[in-house]
Amino acid sequence: MSLCLTAVRKAGCWPQSIVGNVRLCRTISQGNPLQVQSSYLPLVQRGIPNCIASRDPNGRFARSSSSLNISGTTSMLAWQIESYGGNDKVKLVEKPIPVITQPNQVLIKVHASSVNPLDVKMRQGYGATLMNKGRKVKSGGEFPLTLGRDCSGVIVGLGKAVKGFEVGDEVWGTVNQINQGAHAQYVLTTNGEISLKPNNLSHVEAASIPYVTITTWSATYAIARFRPENAVGRFALVHGGAGGIGSFAIQLLKAWNARVATTCSTDSVDFVRSLGADHVVDYRTTDPEKELKKLGRFDYILDPIGGKVEEYSLNLLNGAKGANYVTLITPLMAAIDSQGAVLGSLSSSFNLIKKALQTAKVGGKYRWAFATANAEALKKVAALVEEGKIRPVVNKVFPFTETPEALRAVEAGRARGKIVISVVKDKEEQEAKKVDIFKDA
Repeated sequence: MSLCLTAVRKAGCWPQSIVGNVRLCRTISQGNPLQVQSSYLPLVQRGIPNCIASRDPNGRFARSSSSLNISGTTSMLAWQIESYGGNDKVKLVEKPIPVITQPNQVLIKVHASSVNPLDVKMRQGYGATLMNKGRKVKSGGEFPLTLGRDCSGVIVGLGKAVKGFEVGDEVWGTVNQINQGAHAQYVLTTNGEISLKPNNLSHVEAASIPYVTITTWSATYAIARFRPENAVGRFALVHGGAGGIGSFAIQLLKAWNARVATTCSTDSVDFVRSLGADHVVDYRTTDPEKELKKLGRFDYILDPIGGKVEEYSLNLLNGAKGANYVTLITPLMAAIDSQGAVLGSLSSSFNLIKKALQTAKVGGKYRWAFATANAEALKKVAALVEEGKIRPVVNKVFPFTETPEALRAVEAGRARGKIVISVVKDKEEQEAKKVDIFKDA
């Protein structure tokens, strides 16, 4: 039998503002009544037929004749902060599962999430002044705040306007910094921030890639305009090749057939070579500036480190048209936090102009880059992963219950690749392959 929106409204369990924006399940099996318990209808599954899902060639889930009964739930666990500070501020709390309120939103059951340096900075209050302007508009305040900017999981709810995805799809993606994050059992994001997960990766492996993808893509493809069609044979330098950004950027640039040099510590030399780096400079045992100059000048330099690295690297560009130095370490957020939006923006602009003039002396351009949501980039990288041209680099996996330890590991630095949080255990993940399939109401 069919479940109509009118019946749901009469039950008093679905907010009027939500109706029409969410795809609801509509079939009730064996005549059993649907027990609507709360406004989280996409997750209330009692009496609704469930399907053991098999993947089609595109990675989507298809129905089978088998069924699995899963009890409904309206709450979840999330790691949140109520104030800024150290790891002692991160607490595990029970909270309502997010509700879809916009037509472009997607609700994901998180199977794994990663920890990025940004999470540690946000825990400490980084960017609060600017981000809170957006948060107040959307949710009324900055706390409580859930960290976690990327994840891999399964879609359990879709906004009305979302195309190209179905409930049950395995996806990976990112979460805007002004929204509640993915260090939780469920997360709300948008269709512009996700793509189908590569078929050949587990959720833990997949969770290590989305945020570094959109960051590297923003710097390389969008800002430096260093792209597959013009990268062949050009010379790129990636600082910090063993880190999360560096280990991904090396692989992306090699997939585009660029020539790549990188810097790293002694114990990571063999590792970055295994990623495809053509030239490796050990900054612990050599003078990196001198060694890099021996290699020649660069068409593109990606700097996720800043500080002294930036000081000597600005003079390493080759001066050719299109040569770019792009840094991910900018003073903008910190300046706005300490000086306010107007003065902070002005002082940061002066800093940018100064560095740009310095770089122009050698014929190059100095640019800033920030992570920018990009579903198309995720889709293209997923294809490269499935082709074997990019592989995940996971340093360590922490269970969901040890999320504060995962944050501490990233804060300590020196991680080779990414730190990942496993939200759904292996056995549970296998069971989760048997996914509920919801149809349009």
